[in-house]
Amino acid sequence: WGLLARPCSRCRRFRRAAMSSSSNSKRLWKIQDFVAHSGQVQCARLGGKSGQVLATGGDDRRVNIWKVGKPNALMSLTGHTSTVECLVFDKEEEVLVVGCEGGSIQVWNLEYRKMSGTLAGHRTKCSSIEFHPYGEFFASGSVDTNLKIWDLRRKSCIQTFPGHSAAISTIRFSPHGRWVATGSLDNHVKIWDLTAGKVMKDLDLHKGAVTSLAFHAKEYLLATGSVDRTVKLWSLEGACLNVGSSQPGMGSVQNVRFYPEEKSVVGASQDIVRLHPCDAMSTHSDAIDVDWKCVHDTRLHEGKFLSVLSEGSQVSIEVLDLQRKGDSLQRLRPPERLQPGISPPEQPVQSSPAAVAAAVTAEVAAAVERVKAADAERRFKHGPAGEGIAAELPRRDNDPRPTSPGIAPGLGSPVAKKAAMPPPTSSSSSCQYPGIGAPQIDIASFSAQHPQLVGVLQRRLDQAKRVQELWAKGNLASIGAVLQMPQDQAVLCDFFGSVLRKDLSGSLNLDSCMALLPLLQDMMTSKYEDFAASALTFSSTLLEQFGSIITETRLRCSEIPERQMDFAQEERYVKCNRCYDAFGEIQKLLAEGISPAVAARFGAFRSSLRVFLSRSKKKKKKRPEERTSELQSP
Repeated sequence: WGLLARPCSRCRRFRRAAMSSSSNSKRLWKIQDFVAHSGQVQCARLGGKSGQVLATGGDDRRVNIWKVGKPNALMSLTGHTSTVECLVFDKEEEVLVVGCEGGSIQVWNLEYRKMSGTLAGHRTKCSSIEFHPYGEFFASGSVDTNLKIWDLRRKSCIQTFPGHSAAISTIRFSPHGRWVATGSLDNHVKIWDLTAGKVMKDLDLHKGAVTSLAFHAKEYLLATGSVDRTVKLWSLEGACLNVGSSQPGMGSVQNVRFYPEEKSVVGASQDIVRLHPCDAMSTHSDAIDVDWKCVHDTRLHEGKFLSVLSEGSQVSIEVLDLQRKGDSLQRLRPPERLQPGISPPEQPVQSSPAAVAAAVTAEVAAAVERVKAADAERRFKHGPAGEGIAAELPRRDNDPRPTSPGIAPGLGSPVAKKAAMPPPTSSSSSCQYPGIGAPQIDIASFSAQHPQLVGVLQRRLDQAKRVQELWAKGNLASIGAVLQMPQDQAVLCDFFGSVLRKDLSGSLNLDSCMALLPLLQDMMTSKYEDFAASALTFSSTLLEQFGSIITETRLRCSEIPERQMDFAQEERYVKCNRCYDAFGEIQKLLAEGISPAVAARFGAFRSSLRVFLSRSKKKKKKRPEERTSELQSP
């Protein structure tokens, strides 16, 4: 222990690890640890679609494909002529592109486990590679300082961007696909405009080699990490200003990633992971000690930070829980970082049981008062048509209310429609339950007697607020990440009914259609017929609004010119294909997956769907290897 007084970085890491090992053990755990190659591991990458497929490359000139959590490789790809330096999956995890030390790039078809082509263009080591978010394009960077854009359909380079004075170390495409950012050993970050074919911005504030880049998924922000031990945040609007920089840490920043739920940037080094608030980058809201030799890839989902690491021939996968601090079970959000009009997180922000109970009670009280003001008299004098708060109250023997499950009153439910009817007149108020007017409910005792109902109401209230926030921002594309649980279908049903009743379907766009169709498919298989009917009604509205757009786009873009660089059209084409596939699944559900009684009510929709799918059907594209053989044939 006397060695801990020495001021070397190794000892400082050991001291921090010794002092915080008990708390870190609850936040950091290892999923997998295995020998991946016979030599040094040079690169590792997770698939973007499932996050369950891992590719690793090493100086043994092999690429091994693994299933996360499984000890044996799914396949081993050989035939590379030099050390494998970088690799990346395409969006569907069907194609793997590999960059090698000699400068060549190999394209693998994973379905057939065969190399479908070799691309030559770089003069020396290919150091980084990245797929475009839309279309069959990818970018590669090299020690020769050039950035190249490749078209998989033609299997050739279509653009070359010189400009860096040292090797390119990392590449990232913007979410909309029109820009590509490169980080280099020359300490610069360059943002290239793919349409104009030139540098748009040159960011030069780092004092060391740039190691990692990350675009924000919804805002014009870029995070960069560097060997100078700092994380910097850049605004890409207007003059592209540096809006914040972290204090230098103990070691090089190996990976950066945005944490949108906390409005923070995660910076991972060899010895520590820090969370930097976007509005105060010079500080950190959390710091967790780690011992990560080399970070190759990361994922962040629901507060869990997954990292793919390597040391020598070993690869390990570890998970860090960013929502837990010390021994607490919940991550507390600092109140000063909440923005006006933004709903608080789903987890309660109070730490003591009494405070949590008080918050829940207050929410329930507000919900009860709103329901009571709207339809209390109808419920208690004439009986509700479905489940709700009043359905949980003690019932009289002659209470005619049904016991079958329903949905709570909302914007689009059958109960809401009945609740919207005019209340009974005073002449009819004398009767079924003499002496009962608007009931006086003891909220505290009610909450204690019906904790399950309180939980359901609280979640529904939180989810409704989130949907309202997404609608206000015009960002329904992310609604699938908010409403993931089966019990959220009641919120969806209310939302669909409100949009249709207020005739707001014209405010939807193609992104909304693509995001909503999978949710509608799930609702169609619900055991509640009201949910299935609501989903079919809304699907019919989407087909009517977007059917012609999808048909026209698919037919016009089914044979895209080989050297075309219209990324906006590529993006739209991909979205329309996904919508078409979703409507095809709905047709199958109408045939066999939905209650016949419900399906019978939507014969016109079934006919329209059949016509749409027939008209929108495009000629099937040939596989990459088939196109290659055609190009090689005389």
